[in-house]
Amino acid sequence: MPLGIGALTSLQTLSKIIIGEANGFKISELKGLMHLQGQISITGLHKVFNAIHAKEVNLQQKKGIRDLEMEWSDVFDDSRNENIEYEVLEGLRPYEKLRSLKILNYMGMKFPNWVGDPSFVCLTQLTLRGCKSCTYLPTLGHLQSLEKLFLESMNGLQRLDSEFLRPINSHDFGFPSLQVLEFRDMQGWEIWSTNGGDKDVSFPCLCEISIINCPKLAEVAIDLIPSLEVLHIEECSVSVLRSLVGVSSSFLELSLKNIKGLTQLHGEVLKHLGSLEHLYVTRCDELRYLWESESEACKILVSLWDLRVKFCKNLVSLGKNEVNLDSDSGICLESVRKVELFNCPKLKSYNCPNGIQNLDIYGCRSITSLTFPTLQDLPSTLKILSICYFDNFEANCLLNKFLSSLGYLSIARVPNLSSFPEGCLVHLTKLIIRGCDNIESIPEKGFGFLPLFCLRYLEINSCKNLKSFPHEHLQNLTSLEELWIRDCPNIDYTFPCVLWPPNLTTLTIGGLKKPMSEWGPQNFPTSLVKLSLYGKNSGVVPFAKSEEDVRNRNNTTSSSFVVPPSLTLLQIHGFMELESVLEELHHLTCLEELLIRSCPKLRDLPEMLLPKLSRLWVDSSSLELRKKCGGRKAKYWPVVSQIPDLDVG
Repeated sequence: MPLGIGALTSLQTLSKIIIGEANGFKISELKGLMHLQGQISITGLHKVFNAIHAKEVNLQQKKGIRDLEMEWSDVFDDSRNENIEYEVLEGLRPYEKLRSLKILNYMGMKFPNWVGDPSFVCLTQLTLRGCKSCTYLPTLGHLQSLEKLFLESMNGLQRLDSEFLRPINSHDFGFPSLQVLEFRDMQGWEIWSTNGGDKDVSFPCLCEISIINCPKLAEVAIDLIPSLEVLHIEECSVSVLRSLVGVSSSFLELSLKNIKGLTQLHGEVLKHLGSLEHLYVTRCDELRYLWESESEACKILVSLWDLRVKFCKNLVSLGKNEVNLDSDSGICLESVRKVELFNCPKLKSYNCPNGIQNLDIYGCRSITSLTFPTLQDLPSTLKILSICYFDNFEANCLLNKFLSSLGYLSIARVPNLSSFPEGCLVHLTKLIIRGCDNIESIPEKGFGFLPLFCLRYLEINSCKNLKSFPHEHLQNLTSLEELWIRDCPNIDYTFPCVLWPPNLTTLTIGGLKKPMSEWGPQNFPTSLVKLSLYGKNSGVVPFAKSEEDVRNRNNTTSSSFVVPPSLTLLQIHGFMELESVLEELHHLTCLEELLIRSCPKLRDLPEMLLPKLSRLWVDSSSLELRKKCGGRKAKYWPVVSQIPDLDVG
């Protein structure tokens, strides 16, 4: 902090205040700054050793401050004195119209009386973090306007009881406006109990509770909170879940992560979840099933529409009885519309609900089947299907029968996929095929399996055995806007000259068997704005301004890429012999981003275009070019130094 700030008595904005050492900025310099307003953060309060100096700041009279953060060091050692810190905090009482207050790393065992005082009628958010010596909290239930309360890393706190939330008088509610309550990293917290106090006197508006990384919390005995809709429990014991799930019958969202002792959602938990719409379960390693009985879950979870289960390494099945369930039994969660199953390596099958719209399964390598109860066909409601890393899944069977309703299809790392049927994807707008090594050809009749007039995005990536691709029919994809064809080393022919999709805006291509230098002239559509060329083993491919420019070179058999002036992004990757792109790119007056990777011989840039760039990347392989860009004495430095997003070494 610069010295002399205390003399600026008309100063209104000073958002960050750092208390210095003996010869540094002193808190007493804030005394005369009566016009400060808005957001103020005071750090380094552990360097204040005289509480009188803190009181002289007279924060209580600085009426313009609305958001206040007070921070001590996060190092708790013998140089600090809890009594002094208590007196300092007591002297820093702010104006009562404060809206937000954060107290960080305070060492005192208790808080001054003003923390939680009902006179703070405008306080809507309170954060107490890292106050590790604190053994009990002030009565915060008096704060009439408090909407959000965050308690974090209060390691000395072992118990929360009714005193924490006690209202001003017996006729009022404790925390009458609180909507969000979060406990995080409370390593010593063991008991949360409000039993024994008056019923129905607390949390009338509370919507969301989060309890995160509170490993010792074992006893939760709180009164009913009918307004509670969201419960997030992470890195706690299953007893916390069992205790809290019964405080409300209005839960809309339940999120569970790394819950010790959770093997399944037992009936005593499920019975409270009749209103649940979102269920998220993550990294629960002891979980083998979500529930005991599939039929019981169906009767209770009648509102569930969003189900996500991720990184549960021992999950065998969603329902314990689902393993032997007949696919025609009709037992399934009819209300579910969205399902995500990620990295559950022991999951072998999934019985899809009839009304499902979005199904995303990733890294469940043991899955062999997806079944759809009561229907012999895939539900016509399915719009989005994404499957990745299915080692044993018979994808051909699924694709041959059921995909007429899909708008989005992504298939990645599914080795059993070998072909696509004709005419099944009639509503598809986005298709992604990645890492499917057994697929050898796209249907010989061109894109007969795709809707020519609604497909907007097509990506074929890293299919090492793909040999046949109907490039001559690309012009028929009149709605296609983005096209990726990359790293398919067995595609061995030239791509079209004037037969690119007419409305293409983004093209990423390269890494095919035939080098780009042998493709012949390429005239990209004038609609193109983003072009990424991956020139692995491609030799030199000269760019051209126009077809006339190509004809003037008197060699129509060699490759020349006519790049339209509409281009805003150009990425050149892996052109090992490319030395210069000076003249060929000067006409790209709209270019904003230029990315150059793995072009070791490239030594020049289109200098006229550089001032217009918002992004320039040159990787470490282009040593000579990087030398011309990096450093104040470099050739291009006066220009490239003005580029907002610059990475040249």
